[in-house]
Amino acid sequence: MTTTKTLIATALIALSAAASPVFAQSYSHLDPITQSQKSRAEVLADLQIYRESGLAAVDRTEDFALNATQRTQAEARYAALKSSPKYAELVQRFAAKEGKGAVTEGVSAR
Repeated sequence: MTTTKTLIATALIALSAAASPVFAQSYSHLDPITQSQKSRAEVLADLQIYRESGLAAVDRTEDFALNATQRTQAEARYAALKSSPKYAELVQRFAAKEGKGAVTEGVSAR
């Protein structure tokens, strides 16, 4: 009986040691959050550009036949909007509103 308990205990210890890296990976989402290099205004401006370009709508689409063409077009619009003066204007607008305390402007439920 003692030999059986010893074998079971040894097997459990070996299994737990082998499983430790797996458990560590499964909890990687609990790692500390690091500070973003972007300001809140930049994030909100990027979100608005993402929505206006059509990428948000494409990401919600489940029809993969249409998705490839639409995604390519939306990505091109997103890149054009992101490099346009409109993005800089949005950043300035959101930064000004944040300075006045209206930090939730531009954030809406999906």
